[in-house]
Amino acid sequence: MIVGGALASQTKVFEFSNYVRIIPSVHQATPLGCAAGVSRFGGTKKDFAVLYAARNLATALAETVVRDRYEGLEDRRLFTTELTERSAVQLGTIKPLRLVDLRKGGCLKLGISTDITGAKCFDEAQQFADFVYKDHTIDGILYASRLTSENCVVVFDRAITSHLVEKCIAPLAQLGEVGSALDKLNVELVD
Repeated sequence: MIVGGALASQTKVFEFSNYVRIIPSVHQATPLGCAAGVSRFGGTKKDFAVLYAARNLATALAETVVRDRYEGLEDRRLFTTELTERSAVQLGTIKPLRLVDLRKGGCLKLGISTDITGAKCFDEAQQFADFVYKDHTIDGILYASRLTSENCVVVFDRAITSHLVEKCIAPLAQLGEVGSALDKLNVELVD
């Protein structure tokens, strides 16, 4: 898939202090928990788990709640009830992560398809994740959200508890910033 030292050249040390993860509220007791499943960077065989986090609340909402649901629609309303069973977790690093950086031409520099970060279909991204996961010196992937262009991270299961810490957690419906975050996405929150 990738030849020579290209992967190493796109791997960088990365730290953050206030990234956001949205989870079902039933998992508030384990905010760093995750399970293998179908997702963009979850691999093709579901044999490893990943944790996603976004640079800000608007991007976390775009990636987990809004997604592509309003394509071609003028009615861009989100009902508060859709947020009542979700919580926002603020995360930080306690140890720097080693992440493959796919931002700013990263796919081009690696000679891989830009569909890995930009397409709705996950096939190529899952294959890429399988490849990267095999390198035990890499903790995850840094990429730009295809929806907002803001930074997002995916952290492989082997690095979650050793590198990340939960700073705070709150039910989404109780966060005052939700309305302004949705405004940035041109989505109206209604009761």
